[in-house]
Amino acid sequence: MDINVVLTLVTSVVIVFCLFSVLLQRLSLPGPTICLAFGVLVGPFALDLIRLEDFGLPPSTLLEQAARITLAMSLAGIALRLPHGYWRRNIRWVAVIIGLGMAAMLLAAAGVLWAGLQVPLLVALLFAAIITPTDPVVTTPIVTGPVAEERIPQRLRHNLSAESGINDGLGHLFVMPMVLLLTSPATAGGDFAAVLLWEVIGGSVFGMILGFLMGHLFIHVKKRGLMDESSYLVFLVPFSLFLLGSATLLNTEGLLAVFLGSAVFGQVIPQRDEDEEDKIDDAVNQLLLLPVFVLLGAALPLGRWAQEGWVVAAVIVVAVFARRLVALWVLRPLLKPLHDRSETLFLSWFGPIGISALYYTMVAQDHTGNQDLFVWATVAITASVLIHGASTAPLSRWLKLHERRGKTSGTP
Repeated sequence: MDINVVLTLVTSVVIVFCLFSVLLQRLSLPGPTICLAFGVLVGPFALDLIRLEDFGLPPSTLLEQAARITLAMSLAGIALRLPHGYWRRNIRWVAVIIGLGMAAMLLAAAGVLWAGLQVPLLVALLFAAIITPTDPVVTTPIVTGPVAEERIPQRLRHNLSAESGINDGLGHLFVMPMVLLLTSPATAGGDFAAVLLWEVIGGSVFGMILGFLMGHLFIHVKKRGLMDESSYLVFLVPFSLFLLGSATLLNTEGLLAVFLGSAVFGQVIPQRDEDEEDKIDDAVNQLLLLPVFVLLGAALPLGRWAQEGWVVAAVIVVAVFARRLVALWVLRPLLKPLHDRSETLFLSWFGPIGISALYYTMVAQDHTGNQDLFVWATVAITASVLIHGASTAPLSRWLKLHERRGKTSGTP
C-alpha cells in the first residue's frame, strides 16, 4: 500500500473536522463518528482504498497497538484536564463510580449478554468486562470544546473525564481474571494474584513515582530557563508514551501507569503550566486521536455482522446502554449529594465505549482465540459512537435548559 494514499485520506478527514469542528459538534457529528464513517467509506466494503492487511502487520496487531498508543495520549490529556485538588475534593465520586460502579456495570452487562446471546457465563463476563470501562477517547468530544463548556457544568465534565481515565486503566483488572479462568482455570488464582500485585499495583506505583519525579524535574528546568516554550508545551505527548513504553517493559499495566503518572504530574506542576499543557494537548489530540477510528472503520467485519443477525446486535446494544443506566440509578442514593436527577440522567446515558474496548478485545482475543469477541466489540463500539455522538448536542442542550429553569425557580 502506498503510504501517501493513507496519509492523504486520513489527514483529509481530520482537516475537515478541524475546520468545521464547532459546527459539526452542534450537529451532533463529533470526530469519532465522522472518522468511523469515513473509514467504512474508504475500506474494503466500499471504495476499497485502505485494507489493514496491506500495512505489513497482522490486522489484530495493528489495531491493538494503534489503540494502545491512542489511549495513552488520551489518558494523559484527561489527567491534565483535571484541576489541582480535584482528587481530594471528589473522592466520593471516584470511590462510588469506580469502587462500586465498575462491578455493577459488569454484572448488568453480563446478565444481558448471558441471557440474550446464550453463551457460557465466563464468555459473557469476559465481554462484559471489555465493554465496562467508559472510553476516554469517545468521552473527550463530549466534555471538551466550546459547545460542552457552554452547556455542561464543569463538575460534570470533570467527573466524567476522571471516571473515563481511571476505569480504563483498571479494565485490565476485570478482563484478565476472565481470560485466566477461560485459558488456565487450574492456576487462575495464582496468576490473578500476580496480575493484581505486579501488573496493576506495581504499574500504579511506578506511574505515580515517575509522574512525581518528572513533575519536579519539569519545574526545576523551567525555573532555570533550560527549556524553551515550544518544548514544554508539547512535553506531555512524549511523556505519556515514555510512561507507556517503560511500564510495559516492566510487564506492568501501561495504561494505568500513564493515567496515574500524568495525574500526579499535573498536580505537581503549577496550575498555569498545567492549563497551557492542556491546551496544546487538546490541539495535538485532534490530530493524533482521530485516525484510529478510520482504521477501525476500515476493519469493521460487516459480513460477520450480517451472519450474526439483528438479534445479536440488539442484545449487544442493550448491554452497552443498560450497564450504565442500571449502575448509576442503583448507586443514585450515594450520588445524591453530588448530582441532581437531571445530571444523574446525563451521566447514566453517557458511558460511551470505543478504543479502550477495542484494545481489551484484541488482548482477550490474543489470549483466548475467540474471534467472536471482535465481531461483538465492533458492534458495540459502532453503536456507542453513533448513538452517543448523535445524542450529545440535544442532551447537553436539555441539560443547559434544565439548569436555567432550576436557577429561575430557585430549586437545586
